[in-house]
Amino acid sequence: MAEGDSADKDVQDKNWTESGETDGWLSQVLPGVLAVAFIIIVAVAVMAGEGALMGAARQTNSATLQTVLSNTIQRFEDWSQLQRRHAYTWANSPDLRADYPVLAELTPENARSSPEMERLRSGLGRWMAQYGYRSFDVISPEGIVLASSDLERIGERSPALSLVDPIQLNVSSGVLTRPVMEETGAGGDNTATQDVLTLYAIAPIRGDARENAPTLGYLAFAIDPLLDYSSTFEVGRTGLSGDTYVIDRNGRLLSNIRYDEEMVAADLLLAGHPSMLHLDARDPGLDITVLSRPDTPYEEWPLTVAASSVIADGRGENLRGYRDQRGVLVMGAWVWDARHDFGVITEIQVSEALAGANQARAVLRVFAVAMALSFILLAVLFSAHRNISRQKAQATAEANQRVRQILMTAAEGIYGIDGHGVVTFINPRACTMLGYEEHELVGKVMHSVVHHSYRDGSIYSKEDCPVHTAGVPIEANDQEVFWTKSGQPIPIEFSTTPIDPENLELGAVITFRDITKRRRDELSLRRYAQELKRSNAELQEFAYAASHDLQEPLRKIQAFGERLNNKYSASLDETGQHYLARMVDAAGRMRRLIDDLLSYSRVNSKTTSYLPVELSAVLADVVSDLEPRIASEEATVRIGELPAIEADPGQMHQLFLNLVANALKFRRPGVSPVVSVEGGVEVGENGAVARIQITDNGIGFEPRHAERIFGMFERLHGREEYDGTGVGLATCRKIAERHSGELTAWGEPDAGAVFTLILPVRQGAII
Repeated sequence: MAEGDSADKDVQDKNWTESGETDGWLSQVLPGVLAVAFIIIVAVAVMAGEGALMGAARQTNSATLQTVLSNTIQRFEDWSQLQRRHAYTWANSPDLRADYPVLAELTPENARSSPEMERLRSGLGRWMAQYGYRSFDVISPEGIVLASSDLERIGERSPALSLVDPIQLNVSSGVLTRPVMEETGAGGDNTATQDVLTLYAIAPIRGDARENAPTLGYLAFAIDPLLDYSSTFEVGRTGLSGDTYVIDRNGRLLSNIRYDEEMVAADLLLAGHPSMLHLDARDPGLDITVLSRPDTPYEEWPLTVAASSVIADGRGENLRGYRDQRGVLVMGAWVWDARHDFGVITEIQVSEALAGANQARAVLRVFAVAMALSFILLAVLFSAHRNISRQKAQATAEANQRVRQILMTAAEGIYGIDGHGVVTFINPRACTMLGYEEHELVGKVMHSVVHHSYRDGSIYSKEDCPVHTAGVPIEANDQEVFWTKSGQPIPIEFSTTPIDPENLELGAVITFRDITKRRRDELSLRRYAQELKRSNAELQEFAYAASHDLQEPLRKIQAFGERLNNKYSASLDETGQHYLARMVDAAGRMRRLIDDLLSYSRVNSKTTSYLPVELSAVLADVVSDLEPRIASEEATVRIGELPAIEADPGQMHQLFLNLVANALKFRRPGVSPVVSVEGGVEVGENGAVARIQITDNGIGFEPRHAERIFGMFERLHGREEYDGTGVGLATCRKIAERHSGELTAWGEPDAGAVFTLILPVRQGAII
């Protein structure tokens, strides 16, 4: 019998050995295969993430470049329009129109000492000093200077007319030339010539006040392009390396660039000379801030990618990177301005534009490496665990000992119960938190010892206790308390895991931790949130008070302005009366703006009182308030049946007053305004809501501006066309949001606009 048992044992050991060898081979190869597969997956994911990250960064940079580009063009157009308007205003002033025929008949010698010349120099001299003009010339149709701030130029041929298209000049109210290099000085023995950068604002002198009246001559103002002209483009220099500049069709710079000093260091520009008209937008082929400039003549260098593209294509952008005039890698956007016949280019160094994305990419790569190393480590640990699990009794005992050590040193309280809630084991941390010794709890019903009562002392039955119910797994619960040996309750967060859901008699393992500190932290956070809310309320009140105090000096400006106009207007010349009217008008606009800001501040700071409101009655009051305006504009306002809702009556009146007044204001020329207000109640899954539509037949707007019009101080039209502060629609949307509603708009040019307002019928409903 013993020999048979020995033989059986030998066979069993042999089978075990063969199985162990197979398991050992798998345990060694499988982790490595899994690690390699995981590393490949992580690498692919990182490459995809980097691609998405850089794509998002380039989209952001594209939007920024396009915004800078459009803002720069608009800023220059505004400045250009101002110069043309100044030139046209003086060119067609009554004095100049009256004096021109006399000047045209005088010889240069007589013109220099004529009273007409003296009047012009006196009047225009003050204007030039105020607006920074360098000089003025009154020019005949043949291009001869008849009068000038520089008496020596009288009788000479003016260079200004050679810079413009005479036909375009005669049919316009004025033109602005591009910068040119003009030679000044007589060039004789005693006077050296000098090249000066100049651009001209030229306007025709009409025979009478009609716009199509015959042209008598021209008035030209000489402007220093290194002043306001350059600053309109320098504002587009964003960040630490951004630059915005303009070029002509040959790539010649028509404005200064940001890096004049670096171009001087590379011997491409003389010290003290501006880059405007002295440099081209050419690509050196290498970074001349680090390396020496190439030996190829400067004129043979190719134009930069941006310059070539804007000249050939008119519009474009490059977000991958190209070399600028220094050979530094930049990204940029550009557009050809046909009105002024030059290309506008805005650029920023790639290193700055992608700094954030590159940093995020580096973090992503570090994370990927850490993940790969972690998985390799896990694979090694898995292999070691497989080897350990193959050991027999000794390996099992060592593993159990390690588990016990972990249990004994865990930071959480851990204990086990059987199917009747009796403690089978408990770790030291649990005993420490509860104040018991291990022998005082093992073998006891845990619920009866530490979980017998609620926080208020009322009895907690076993049947209701989730901890005692071993068959119900609970991932996390932080609404319970355990009672310590000293009788003190401690808030806990616990989880229960059945040992075997199929055999509840085996019991469960409960893990818990003391969350007293977390509760204190949560209370501190709630107090901080309340303090932050109070602080925000005080800031809103401060903003309201500050805006309110601004009205007093404005009232004084208006009052004294009106007194000055009433008592002393006869003592002022036409220009003085014009300045006085502009001052009073500006003060009025500022006061209206402050009133609108106060209204907006009240919407933000006022405590909303919700009462039943009949919207039909509110619209009736609004129409009554606007009756004089409706009558004067021969407008028609149709009000349909509107529902009753819970709302703040005052804010509802302000909301509809702004919307109807807005519809009346933006009317089409020659078309009587028609405004329609219709509404009804809709019932959805979140309750009943009122949908009101305000429709007009006005000028409408581009659909892409549907959100922009609700921004603070946003105006789609100039103040000369339509008055306003740009605060009204922002206030309307804020009122809608304060009522848990929404306000949207739709429009088409010359097809009117539709404003859709959605408000809950009862406050508390979710839209």
